[in-house]
Amino acid sequence: MISNYFKIAFRNIIKHKSYSIINIAGLAIGLAIFSLTTGLAKFHHSFNKFHQDADRIYCVIQVLPSGETGKRHSALTRAPLRKLLVDEFPEIEDATRWIITGRTVVKQGDRKYYAEEGRVWIVDPNFLKFFTFEMISGDPENALKEPGSVILTESTARKYFGSLDVVGETLTIWNNYDFVVKGITKDVPATSSLRYEALVSSDIYDWNTNWNIEGATFVKLSEQTRPARIEQKFLDFINDYPSGSPDTPKNLYLLPISDLNLQPTHIRGLWRTEIPQVHYLTLMIGILVLLAVCFNFMNLATAQYFTRAKEVGVRKVVGASRNQLMGQFLGESVLLSLTAFPIALVFNEILRPLFVYLNASDPSRAGPELWSDPILILLLFCITILVGVIAGSYPSFILSRLAPVKVFKGNLLRGRKAALVRQLLIILQFASAIFFVLTTLVAFIQHNHLLKFDVGFQKNKVLVISLGTRYTRAELGPLKDDLKQHPDIRYVSAASGVPANWGSESQVVVEGAKNAQTWIMNIYRIDYDFIETLELKILQGRSFSRKRGDSASVVVNQTAVRELKWENPIGKKLTFRGRTAVVVGVVKDFYIKNLLFRIYPSVLYIEPNYLNYLIIKLSDAPLSRVINFMENRWRIFSPDIPLEYFMLTDRHEKNLLGIKKWAALAGVFSLITILFSCLGLYGLASYVTQRRTKEIGVRKAHGATNTNIIRLIAMEFFRLVALGLVLAWVAFYVFDKILVGDIFAYSANTGPGIYILAGIVAMIPALAAVLLQTIKAARANPIDSLRYE
Repeated sequence: MISNYFKIAFRNIIKHKSYSIINIAGLAIGLAIFSLTTGLAKFHHSFNKFHQDADRIYCVIQVLPSGETGKRHSALTRAPLRKLLVDEFPEIEDATRWIITGRTVVKQGDRKYYAEEGRVWIVDPNFLKFFTFEMISGDPENALKEPGSVILTESTARKYFGSLDVVGETLTIWNNYDFVVKGITKDVPATSSLRYEALVSSDIYDWNTNWNIEGATFVKLSEQTRPARIEQKFLDFINDYPSGSPDTPKNLYLLPISDLNLQPTHIRGLWRTEIPQVHYLTLMIGILVLLAVCFNFMNLATAQYFTRAKEVGVRKVVGASRNQLMGQFLGESVLLSLTAFPIALVFNEILRPLFVYLNASDPSRAGPELWSDPILILLLFCITILVGVIAGSYPSFILSRLAPVKVFKGNLLRGRKAALVRQLLIILQFASAIFFVLTTLVAFIQHNHLLKFDVGFQKNKVLVISLGTRYTRAELGPLKDDLKQHPDIRYVSAASGVPANWGSESQVVVEGAKNAQTWIMNIYRIDYDFIETLELKILQGRSFSRKRGDSASVVVNQTAVRELKWENPIGKKLTFRGRTAVVVGVVKDFYIKNLLFRIYPSVLYIEPNYLNYLIIKLSDAPLSRVINFMENRWRIFSPDIPLEYFMLTDRHEKNLLGIKKWAALAGVFSLITILFSCLGLYGLASYVTQRRTKEIGVRKAHGATNTNIIRLIAMEFFRLVALGLVLAWVAFYVFDKILVGDIFAYSANTGPGIYILAGIVAMIPALAAVLLQTIKAARANPIDSLRYE
């Protein structure tokens, strides 16, 4: 009996090749896309869980006051906070701190190397005991206790020494600090938010008393201690915060280490994170693609099974029971869906490189391959069976209960109720497709909007050179003077950060503020000529001047003036980072920070030390005329370090590349969804025209024109697609208002045009698919139609 079912199922798959190919290919691609997005989501939710006692490790987040009602959430806390927490709260079992350093030059013997920016960390001695980073050599409890110790990762040790047998070797970091290698750890796992190349012992700082040092503070709670219990005590702890200490927070709370990768965007952290909204949107799109192809599968399968009603009647006449018929149809549907399962695994491998390229700037953050995740494979298998069961259940239950007499008389499933499920599936399928098109269009519009956005400074013809370590203005003086001699170089300045993704912050005390009120402001350490180099527009006062000795002067932006409610800002005094300075100018708002975030009050001040980048304004001459000259001067200035530079426009575009690539990913998914939706609609139109062949013949015999026939059949599908369009418009409007504005601080004004365009993009191929079948049916000879069985 079972073998007979398999034979019948196989024959039907071969007999209805077009239905089978559309069903199997569509479901396979949907499963493949779902596996990619789900695998990525599973990967990002697994971050930092490899640490021992990860469920008890938390990052301390402080809420800092800003003005009368504002506040900022920051993972950067003052270094002495660790000792205070451990001493004050017996529920805290242990705590540790670390500080990220900027672009660093590491010297080994006569050779110098660039350490990747932000990958050399200054850490507490218990860092490797607190976190679970596997060590190849060295003692995790004692390796960082000795002054002048450094721990390297496996790949970093090979980079600097060409070997892992390097314990006892010496490295020079920051040009003047010698460190002895005390151990090697394995490379940081891909699921770690804390990514380092070298860990340096903290003896170079007095962490416990120096309130000017900022870093991340992590605590490990004792067993059975709930974070809410500690957070309630934080309020009393804040009231007893040491008097006179700067940056007294309004509150503290705990963020689980497992949430670092998808932490809320309003928290300022020291590690790379995913934007939670984009992450969940990607997962949602994968689910919608799967649902769309599943709807397609169920719709076509249902339509195909109802063409076999007479077969059911014959089987019942010869003695088949209802359970046997139900088992046959369910088995055929499951077999058809299972045929798609191995193909989906192949499609996963084919689509994965494109998915990784479009969805992850760093391949290590794209998640493991499907084959290494048996749980996900099992989930796909279960979904495949479920789709087959659902697709076969409706026709199996309906057809198996029909009386043979009713079947042979042709009174099968008349009326609107018979088509209700099919119509609902078509509506949902096209609503998903149109939603994808809208998402793609908005993403591209947003990318172009930010690309052309007025950032408030001139980024064209601006060259940025990485200095690799912190220089003083005096050290840079000869190099800058040499570069200025070239006729194609207009200005040369320096700064501590890169204009495009620079966002250092500090609390600022304003002269005359009530109750020593503070504001959170962006703080930019710059050299003279920075304003002129980037062509920041002075609105009030003046720029910095060497002749006036502006070391105690600052220039603020419009937002600072507006939030501080200054009518005449010139001459006002600000205190920050242990210095008091006078406002000498106001510049138009500029967006040196990432454009995903709104503009904040900003302060520019002259800093003679800690300058990490040269900022060079070029003329309109070709860049090649300047490069050779710069390389010659660089060899004199720093002969052991290669010259690294980039154009500011390129960095700006690179910052927005993720949006563009994600838009392309959504576009690929939307095309796939539209393609299979149209193929499914084509198959359904074929089924409908076939079922109504005699009706079409009768109508034509009574004088109906081809246009009448086409309009009659096409309008049935047009109404369904139109309902799907309206549903997608409503859903996307809600989505646009809630989520898009939450992701982008400066969202583009989309307007009704994209809704119309999305409708056109989805409906034209859909109606074309229907018209291909209806025109064919309308042109058929009525005689042939009336002979049709």
